[in-house]
Amino acid sequence: MRDYARQRFEDGSRALFNRTHPLAEAIMKGWKEHSPVDCLIISPDFELMGRQLVNELLDSNIRRELPLHEYYLAFLKGALDGKQPGLGNLILTRESPSQEVLDVFRTPTVGYQDYTVVLIDTTDFENGGTLIIDIEVGRDEGEGGFYLFDGDSELSTDEKTPKDMVARTWAESGATRQITHRFDRGQLFKLGATGYWEREEPYVNAFRATASVQESSNEGTPSTGLHVVLDSAQSSPEVLDIFRAPGDGYQDYTVVNIDTTAFEDGGTLTIYVQVGSADAAGSFDLFDSETELPTEGIPEALASAWGIKPNTSTTIRYRFERGEVFKLGATGDWFSKKGDMNAFYLKISVEEN
Repeated sequence: MRDYARQRFEDGSRALFNRTHPLAEAIMKGWKEHSPVDCLIISPDFELMGRQLVNELLDSNIRRELPLHEYYLAFLKGALDGKQPGLGNLILTRESPSQEVLDVFRTPTVGYQDYTVVLIDTTDFENGGTLIIDIEVGRDEGEGGFYLFDGDSELSTDEKTPKDMVARTWAESGATRQITHRFDRGQLFKLGATGYWEREEPYVNAFRATASVQESSNEGTPSTGLHVVLDSAQSSPEVLDIFRAPGDGYQDYTVVNIDTTAFEDGGTLTIYVQVGSADAAGSFDLFDSETELPTEGIPEALASAWGIKPNTSTTIRYRFERGEVFKLGATGDWFSKKGDMNAFYLKISVEEN
C-alpha cells in the first residue's frame, strides 16, 4: 500500500484509494449510499460477513425494546456464525421474530427460473412454529413467482414448477400475497423470487418480503384459543391469526373465545371476517361456550360462514338474548389441500338491544 500511495502521488492521480484492493472491494460491496455509518464485518480473506447500518441499528433497538449492546452483540455473533446479517438474509429469533428484505426479481434469461434467493433462519425456534411471509410486488410491469424451499435444497433453473418446494405463490404487479408454512423444529429456509419465463420482453420488478414466526407451544396440549372481551371500553377488538385445512370431512379449529357477558340485556354480535391471500379457503363456525368443538363432520353451529375464498371477506351476525361467552372456530374448508394454511382477520362488535 505504501508503494501504491507513492506511485499515486508521482502520477498526479486524484484517486483517494485503490479501488482494486480486496479490502476496498469488500467495503464498497457493503456500504449503502447516503448511510452516515456502516458497521461491516470482514473476514481475514476480505469476505463480507455482515452489515449493519447505524441508523437502522438504533431504530431496531427502539422497535424491539432491547438494550443496544444486546442487539449489536447478536449482530456480531450472527456474522461469526456465517448467517450474513444485513446482507439480504433474514434471521428470526424470539427477540426479533419478524424481519423484512427489499430486493428485485427478473425474467429468466436461461432456463425457466432465475432466483433472487433470501435465506430465512428460524433455528432459534427449537419447538417449531408457523413461518408467515407477506410479499408485496412493485408497481413496475411484471409478475413474480415466490417459492419456499428447505435450506439444504438445490434450486434448479430447469423446472417450470420446482418439485422440492414446500410452499409457493404468484403475485402480479402491485399485488400482495402471503406464504404460510408450519415447521416442527427450527431450520433454514430459502425463498426464491423469479419472473415469468414466457414473457416476450424481459423485465425487472421490486419486491418486499416480511417474514415472521408464530412460535409453537412446547406444552404438548392443545391451546384453548385467544380470549377477547367486549364491553363499553373495548367495543370492537381485532384479531389476526391463522387457520389450516384439515382435509375432507374433518375440522381443525383455531379458536377465538368472545366474551359478551357485559351486555346483560343481549344484543347482536357482528364478526367481520377477512381471509388472507394464501391458497386455503376458510370456514368459520360460532358456538356457545358449552359446546365441545367437533373434529369431524358437519358442525351444528349457531352461525356459520363456509368456503370463504382467499382475498375475500364476509360478515357473521348472531342475535343473543343475554351476554355470554361464544367460541368462534376458524378452519380451512374441505376443498382446500390438507395442511394448507392461510391468515384471517376479525373485527368483532356488539350492538346492544
